[in-house]
Amino acid sequence: MKTRILAFFVPVLFALASCTTLMNLMPEVPQHKRQVIYDMVDAMAFPEARKLGRSKERRMGLKKGQWITVLQEALDGDKNVALTTTKVISVDGNTVTLETESLSASNDARPLHSQVTFENYPVWGSLSYTRDEYDRIAGQLRIIRVRTREGDGPVNDMPPELLAMARGLTDNALAGSTVRVGEAERQAYDGTYIKARSCFSHSYSVTISGITSSGRSLSHSSVPVSGAILIEDEHTRATTIAYGYKGATSVFPP
Repeated sequence: MKTRILAFFVPVLFALASCTTLMNLMPEVPQHKRQVIYDMVDAMAFPEARKLGRSKERRMGLKKGQWITVLQEALDGDKNVALTTTKVISVDGNTVTLETESLSASNDARPLHSQVTFENYPVWGSLSYTRDEYDRIAGQLRIIRVRTREGDGPVNDMPPELLAMARGLTDNALAGSTVRVGEAERQAYDGTYIKARSCFSHSYSVTISGITSSGRSLSHSSVPVSGAILIEDEHTRATTIAYGYKGATSVFPP
C-alpha cells in the first residue's frame, strides 16, 4: 500500500526509484513478470535513439499534450521493473494537471492511473534546483485535486480530508525534479534511447517520505515534462525511453 500511495500522491517521475528500504524488504519479482515490462519497453521505446544537440540552460515550458515514458529498474532488492508515463493534461496560467500511468512487474503490469492538479506549478522551470530554490517553489505549490483509477475501473476522487494530507506532500511533487548537489556540468551522452551532444550532469539528492537517495542525474532541455534523461544510484536506475510534444490524452472523464 505504501508504494501505491507514493505513486498516487507524488507524481515524481522517479519516486519509486528512491524506495530502496521498501524494495529490500520485498521478495524478488519473478523474471517472467519482469520480462512482460521489458516487452512493453520494446514496443513503446524510440525504435532508434533520439539525437539531441546542445541543451539550453532551462527546461522547456509545460504544454498540454506533452508526455514522457520512463523505465524504472531496481538493480537489487526485489529487482522490480516498472514503466511510468507522465502526461501534461492541461496548463492554465500556473495551474497544471499532470497524469501518470504506472505499470509495475510486481503488480502484474496492471495499469494504475493518477491525476493531480496543482496551483503555482513552475510551468517554466529549471533542469535542476538548489535546495533553497526547490524549497521556495515547493512552499508555494498547492495540490487542489487528486483522482485515481486502476485499469478501466471506477474513478476515485480524493476526499477533502485526504486531500489535506496530500497538500502536506507537495515538497516532493515537482515532476522529475531533484535537488542539485554542487554545480551542473555539460557532457555528451550516448544512450540506447537518447544520444545528446551536450546535456547537463549533476549529483542529486531527493527525499521521499523520509527516505533520501543520492546519485547522478542527466537532463536536456529538449526532453519535455521534466527534462530528465537518466537518474541513477547504486540501487536503482530510471531511464527515459520515449517522449513527445503533443498527443497525450487523459484516461479520466472530464
